[in-house]
Amino acid sequence: MCGIAGCINSELLPQHIDLIHHRGPDARGLIQTKLGPHTVNLGHTRLTILELSEAGNQPMFTDCGNYAIVFNGEIYNHLALRAELGRISFKGRSDTETILYYLREFGIDAVSKLNGIFAFAFLDKVKEKLYLVRDQFGVKPLYYFSKGDKLIFGSELKIIKNNTDYTKEIDASALNSYLTLNFNPAPQTLFKNIKKLEAATYLEFSNNGDLRYTKYWDRKQNIDCTITVDDAVSEFKRLMEQAVKRQLLSDVPVGLLLSGGLDSAVLGYLMSINSSNPIQTFTVGFEGKGKFNELEDARDTAKWINADHHEIYLSQKDYMEYYFKSFYYTEEPIAAPPVPALFHVSKLASQSVKVVLSGQGADEPMAGYNRYRGEKFLSDYKKFLSLLPLSLLSKIFPGNHKLDRVIYSSQFKEELDRFIGIYTLFTPSLKENLYQDRLHSHIQDDQRNAFEGLYNSADPSSCSLSKLLYIDTHSLLPDQLLLFNDKITMANSIENRVPFLDIDLIDFIETLPIKMKLNGQVTKFVLRKAAEQWLPASIINRKKRAFETPIGAWFKKELSDTLLQLVESSNSFSRNFFNVQFIEKMIWMHVSEKKDYTKHLFMILSLELWYKDFYLTNDIGKFKMDSL
Repeated sequence: MCGIAGCINSELLPQHIDLIHHRGPDARGLIQTKLGPHTVNLGHTRLTILELSEAGNQPMFTDCGNYAIVFNGEIYNHLALRAELGRISFKGRSDTETILYYLREFGIDAVSKLNGIFAFAFLDKVKEKLYLVRDQFGVKPLYYFSKGDKLIFGSELKIIKNNTDYTKEIDASALNSYLTLNFNPAPQTLFKNIKKLEAATYLEFSNNGDLRYTKYWDRKQNIDCTITVDDAVSEFKRLMEQAVKRQLLSDVPVGLLLSGGLDSAVLGYLMSINSSNPIQTFTVGFEGKGKFNELEDARDTAKWINADHHEIYLSQKDYMEYYFKSFYYTEEPIAAPPVPALFHVSKLASQSVKVVLSGQGADEPMAGYNRYRGEKFLSDYKKFLSLLPLSLLSKIFPGNHKLDRVIYSSQFKEELDRFIGIYTLFTPSLKENLYQDRLHSHIQDDQRNAFEGLYNSADPSSCSLSKLLYIDTHSLLPDQLLLFNDKITMANSIENRVPFLDIDLIDFIETLPIKMKLNGQVTKFVLRKAAEQWLPASIINRKKRAFETPIGAWFKKELSDTLLQLVESSNSFSRNFFNVQFIEKMIWMHVSEKKDYTKHLFMILSLELWYKDFYLTNDIGKFKMDSL
């Protein structure tokens, strides 16, 4: 796991590479070369995991000198790919060297053969092309900016925004998408003209300066309604075990981010039976009992799998300090409660290991969230719901933001519009009050464009929930959840691997009918049935605890003062784009419990902190919450 950076006909300096030192503190490289008439700079920071010697350092060239690569990630099947290459004299055992020669021998389209997590730049001097490539599920981030014959790219936005060829500007359309969805679907970012390369895509820069995009892994969903439960469980079990074995590939110890839930417990068990020594597990929680703390559950799991267990507590003060610091690393205003906890536990893990597995990616393809029960309910009872006075219910229960989203999404007749309604936080009516006049033209921006391709790739004969799971797995997951998981773990120089997103495993899961995922009220049904052969019922049947924090309560107290301080400052984001008086009204309504605006206020707070970091102080750590 590493950091990559590069540019064509622009400037890449050592101080730019220093900005992503946290992604690879073990080695650093920076070279300049030619691509036809163009000057190319390639930079790299290395976290040594496979091939610990200098033979794995980058940028890396082939022996002929015509091909080069800067690579971030892991290729779990690289040994099988290396076996196809014949008589090549390799300098080391790294997966980077394997794919460098694999792409030289078989061409860029051979990237579809890679099973792993990756983002890389591949230079082909023979064809005079540079390729930027991102993995199938977008586990590894990759940003780029192009202007004329210039191209700048990197694992993090810092590489681009600190380049003199880029002028910082907010993208109003992307801001509108963010407020609707609480994330920006690729290729959008809030930085105008900076794009995220879409998952399963490569970008080709030719010597004439043209850019071309290719979707190299574009599989349509096909549901197998004939499969039996026994056959589904058997195949899932085989593929799950295979995925964990693959992702234990490492020359350094591999640990586990252990929650109190089923997903990480399954990983822990499979890791333990494939490891000669007790695995190291790492857990974070709040002090005290209740829904904010899963430390006790994690301890029980760790004991069951005989792990070397580490845990850490997170106070309210620590939580907010990590939250404030996180924007330097996430680089996008992600309003996700788990971010500070992940920062804290990654810091703990970094004292013992360089690699961790985590359970990220299990919920989206297997209907693990409560909102999936909600979609099934909406779909099954939409005719009945149309007869109910739902708007009246909203007035009776003003503190129930989930009810508001149900009411909003239930008004749409088309499936895709309803899905977008389920995501929607700031509705058009809220935006009418929130936006300054110059933003009003964006209120009706069509969000369908971000999801129509995925919707059309889902099995048209499947139920609506099956389609929603497919869309979430290929959009929400890479552009929000996986993004902050990568950024925050790499902030602590930790590689985070996600076995539930193994290509073969997901290929199989996405063929399963919905009853294998949500069976009655039982979520992740096929996983639970498989786990019966691995774990005790006490672990399997634990109630799912989404990582929750008392943010809503904090916004009724000291956090509301902090948000007001930020919003009302003369150089705030809100003063530039929003109606400050309306935000003040939202805060008042939330504090007085007339309306639950927890998620909305959290998003505005995230925007303010992100803006303060990337447009003003450039040091989020300087801003303190004196009231906490």
